[in-house]
Amino acid sequence: MRICTFSLGGDPRVGILFGERIADLTLAFALSLRDADPAEATEAAEEIVAPTCEELLEDSETTRLIADSAIKALRALKRKKQPLAFDGLPVVRGRESVEILPPVSEVTLFCMARNYVAHAAEMARTKINDFKEELPLYCFIKPATCINGPYDPVVVSRSVKRLDYELELGIVIGRGGRNIPAGKAMDHVGGYTLINDMSDRGNLSVGDNKRFIDWYAMKGPDGFAPTGPYILLNDEKTDPHKLRLRLWVNGELRQNASTGDMIWKVDEQVAYLSTIATLRPGDIIATGSPAGNAASWGKFLKPGDIIEGEISKIGRQRYEIKAERLKYTIL
Repeated sequence: MRICTFSLGGDPRVGILFGERIADLTLAFALSLRDADPAEATEAAEEIVAPTCEELLEDSETTRLIADSAIKALRALKRKKQPLAFDGLPVVRGRESVEILPPVSEVTLFCMARNYVAHAAEMARTKINDFKEELPLYCFIKPATCINGPYDPVVVSRSVKRLDYELELGIVIGRGGRNIPAGKAMDHVGGYTLINDMSDRGNLSVGDNKRFIDWYAMKGPDGFAPTGPYILLNDEKTDPHKLRLRLWVNGELRQNASTGDMIWKVDEQVAYLSTIATLRPGDIIATGSPAGNAASWGKFLKPGDIIEGEISKIGRQRYEIKAERLKYTIL
């Protein structure tokens, strides 16, 4: 099951995919409360269904029960050829008729570096004999302001000349924790999403001797983490190491790899990161990128380029690179 955050021009709502369309999860769950009148069902659904993906993932078992009840209620109406509506309100809408937002927002983005064999080798430009020995777990953090919608343009400063992409599987934390044992790590995974760890490679090295990296300038600009559109809920049937990642630039396939090529696996990443900082519901771990980034192709992104990223069983994002017009902003 896949959930998302969407808007109809107002407050964000949690949605669930019903076929290729998006159902309002609260209204769909209200449909399942057949013994209650509409007012009672609405009140009960609003109390039971959390209003954000972060909160839903915190109790993944309850969320799966809610989602299952909602889908069953919609299927029952569809079998009877009845309108997919609750108390006169449409419950299901086409994706083109809603604004799909990032599934989570004010969260920490943990980003793992050099975590695919081929990518680590191409970046190291030398032979690596033992990847786990020679490339220990390595993480950096992007600010929450990097999070961008999966279909929203990425607006970049005109000073950025070496703009890069890196499509990655995102682990979305469900139950928070600290010092999580690897054997219990999967219990803390709420689901999986797409995240593109974008970079300004012009800040790859700084200083007179080029020994230092300005990680903040390279990785931290607003919008440098297109996220979503969906979160695939974690369950015993989901194997995060058997997914296919693909990324296209203007229709040209640039990245094509299996998540099975990760050096450090999902449970190892969750366990390691939790020894340093508390993981909270909704936090995302970007698990590293496979080979084929713009630097390796020698083809950096520019305004007007269209980026499409897809991870099997989860979803597909598509956005355009646009040049920024600098202006002073007050929040």
